[in-house]
Amino acid sequence: MLQIQFFSLIRMLLKRDAAEVAWTAGDTVQSVLQKTQQQIATPFLHKLVDEQGTPHAGTIILVNRKNILHLQGLQTPVADGDVLACFPPGAGG
Repeated sequence: MLQIQFFSLIRMLLKRDAAEVAWTAGDTVQSVLQKTQQQIATPFLHKLVDEQGTPHAGTIILVNRKNILHLQGLQTPVADGDVLACFPPGAGG
């Protein structure tokens, strides 16, 4: 199983702080996010990535506390037991 943690506006939108998704060999961050969206009725994935599947500027996605920007982006492979943390872009002033 993989744990997906939600923070900030996504947490408020979904009214939950985490979800669990079954791991399959060959899964990547992108496929896990898509699986998670299929399990959750409330749309949230558009808050993290655009229509082309590119993370929005300011989006932070971590795999076991490592930013995917320093790994292989959304194509970063994941393994059973990994923890993904999803932070949507922030705004403020």
